[in-house]
Amino acid sequence: MTRRVVALSIGFLLTCTAIASGQEAELGRVIDRLASSWARGEANTLAALSARNGVSLNVDGEQIGPLTPRQAAAVLRNLFVGRTTHSLSPGLARVVGGQPLRAFGELSWTVRTRGTTIPERTTIFLALVWEGDTWRITQIRLLR
Repeated sequence: MTRRVVALSIGFLLTCTAIASGQEAELGRVIDRLASSWARGEANTLAALSARNGVSLNVDGEQIGPLTPRQAAAVLRNLFVGRTTHSLSPGLARVVGGQPLRAFGELSWTVRTRGTTIPERTTIFLALVWEGDTWRITQIRLLR
C-alpha cells in the first residue's frame, strides 16, 4: 500500500511539474507576443488578450478599469498616438501561483513623446491570469 501511495505521489508531482513547465513556456510566448504587439502599437491585439473580467490600466498615473477589450483598445490607441517607440524588449516573467494561476511580466519600453527630442525609458508591468489554455492580461501599469 505504501509503495502505491509513493508511486501515485511521484506521478502527481511529475504531472504538476510538466503542467507548470508548459504554463511557464506559454507565459514566455505570450510576453513575446505582447512585446511585439506593443512595439507596433497594436491596441486591438493587446486588448484582445484581456481577461474575461476585463483589464485594468494605469497609464500616466491614472488608474482605470476593469475595462472591456473595446474600452482598453481605445485607451491604448490614445497612448500610442502620442509616442514613438525607439526600442522594446521583454524582461522578467514569472508564474506566481494561486487559484486561478497568476503571473506577471515586464517590458522595457524606450519611447519618445511627440513634441520632445529625448527618449524616456518606461517599464510596462503586466499582470496575467491563466484562463482556459492561455494567459490573459488583468492589468497593465506603466512605471517611469
